[in-house]
Amino acid sequence: MHIVILQGSPNAKGSTALMVEEFSRGAREAGHGVLRVDVDRLRVRPCTGCVACGYEGPCTVRDDMQDLRAKILAADMVVFATPLYYYGMSAQLKTVIDRFCSFNQPHAQTGQIGAPRGGVECR
Repeated sequence: MHIVILQGSPNAKGSTALMVEEFSRGAREAGHGVLRVDVDRLRVRPCTGCVACGYEGPCTVRDDMQDLRAKILAADMVVFATPLYYYGMSAQLKTVIDRFCSFNQPHAQTGQIGAPRGGVECR
């Protein structure tokens, strides 16, 4: 199984990062491929709400989300890890999730729950 972890904390040594490391260790020991993505290190701009993607992509905003979208759609599992700030997820992770609107349609068209594999290496 290929697992992508979206680590939403900007605190690289905080409790969320520690939790992600322990989850990753356990997943690797169980034989799974794990790719950890520290979303605060990405250059991801907010969704503009233009709907040019038609909810199926690609997004017209050019930033690190194109690469991340490919990794997420090739994963068997996506794990969200975030600290709670004022009863919600971190702004960094929320910005990434808001851009998911361009991911929707391909699954509805194919009837598949997963996405086709393609060029994503999980270590």
